[in-house]
Amino acid sequence: MRTFIISNNIVKIMNIDFIHMWQTKERKLSKNSTRLLCFVFVCAISISLIQISYAQTDDNNTNSDVDIDEHVTLSDDLLSDPIAQDLLEKIEQTRKFIAELEEKEFEENQAKKNLEERRALALERLHQDLEEWERLWEKHSSRNAFESFVSKKPEYVQGVFWDQFEFKEQKVKAGREALKQVLLDGGSLEDARKAYHEAAKTKKIELIEMNAQFNVKHNLAYYDQQQLFNSTGQFHPSPAAETSIAEYYTDYRLDPVYLAANPKDEYASTHGSNESSDIQCRPDYVVVHRTNQNDYACIRESTAEIWERHEMGTIVDKDDKEIQVDENSMVQNVVTNPGTQCKEGYTVLYHIAESNYQCVSESTAEKWLSNGTGEVHDLLQYISGKDQYKIVLDQAYEINQEILRINEEYDLKQVQLESEYDDILKDAKKSARQIERDLLDEFHASDTMTKDELSKKILDARADHELEKEKIAKDESNVIIALESELKDVMLDIAKKYENDPDLEVIWNTKKSTYEAVPRS
Repeated sequence: MRTFIISNNIVKIMNIDFIHMWQTKERKLSKNSTRLLCFVFVCAISISLIQISYAQTDDNNTNSDVDIDEHVTLSDDLLSDPIAQDLLEKIEQTRKFIAELEEKEFEENQAKKNLEERRALALERLHQDLEEWERLWEKHSSRNAFESFVSKKPEYVQGVFWDQFEFKEQKVKAGREALKQVLLDGGSLEDARKAYHEAAKTKKIELIEMNAQFNVKHNLAYYDQQQLFNSTGQFHPSPAAETSIAEYYTDYRLDPVYLAANPKDEYASTHGSNESSDIQCRPDYVVVHRTNQNDYACIRESTAEIWERHEMGTIVDKDDKEIQVDENSMVQNVVTNPGTQCKEGYTVLYHIAESNYQCVSESTAEKWLSNGTGEVHDLLQYISGKDQYKIVLDQAYEINQEILRINEEYDLKQVQLESEYDDILKDAKKSARQIERDLLDEFHASDTMTKDELSKKILDARADHELEKEKIAKDESNVIIALESELKDVMLDIAKKYENDPDLEVIWNTKKSTYEAVPRS
């Protein structure tokens, strides 16, 4: 057995503080790094001991057979050396330290595994408890409780209540999705709550707008009439609105309630009736086929809507008045808007080119949004736009009233011109007749004028009269053309005035044969 001798001086070279340094830093290192460093440290000590032992072995034993044992012993002079003893103690502490680390790591891994198992079990039990809770409180759910409430209401208004409930559910769903998204993005619980309340809140103007739509949907209100109220539910006071609302009830005998109660009213049965649908109506009037009388009448567009609603008549040609039906919408008698209920799998999008809202599929929505064809508008944005639109309509109404006044003024001028030229023609005709009478008197008084001469003179006079008539007609035509040109210039000046207006424009209405102010698309 070979003895490895560690001298006092070499042992002192070993930095005892090095061992303390690793013990101090072991808490700051990861488990794998600690094990690796400890392993390297032990190897370093072992190699150093081996090198030192070989360096100090007796030279006489250099070539002798060597039996190497796994234990290391110190020479007699080092047995009592405190540094060497301390070194051995440090090595033993390091070995124990490594063993403790391994045991600690094993325990932590085992604890982690147990924790994961308990967590999975807890989640499973929680899910079961929640399902049981939902089953327990299903009869107390908001939908069931609301169903009990609605069942006590008159049947004709129950649809409105259910639409209100679904609108509330949509808000709650939006709030939950907003809360979930904040948490997924790493936000705090407080931020998630704020996101929920922001997405789920409902403003008063939203309720007013949606209630108006629901009432129209369930035939409890008229769409055109609802458009006369602003976002706060108040009647929008303006000449345009007052004129529109007055059209509905100008004559009580055209009121649907009166007509329903008095179907044989003489006035109602003969007012503007015609057996053929091929009749011409004044502007703002439409041809309606009256069901009870089986004939046709010209009535105001607003009244025609009431007649259709109460199945008392049908508008013959309603290309301009018919609400655009969106086949993907579940609300067929309300213009599609951000509050519209679309069929499952469809969503409301604003089509920029067509300036309207449409229910489109999810794939179409993605396509429109990516190429800039469509936009997403929220309900508040739409309501605000409607209020602004009413202001624009008021402006258009004032402009159209001015255009109407100008047209009436020029129509009056034209009538006056026609009357003046009619008088001129009458005077010319009267003068021509007087000439013929004078020629006859001359013929009877003359002994030399023959009948041929008389006939020739009369024919010449009549030819002169025809030339005079043509001249008068030409003058009249030139004056009317000049008048029309003057009117056109006036209208063009009005149109140019609004060329750069962002809200409305003045364009030529082919159907009405006049210029008209309309909201800009």
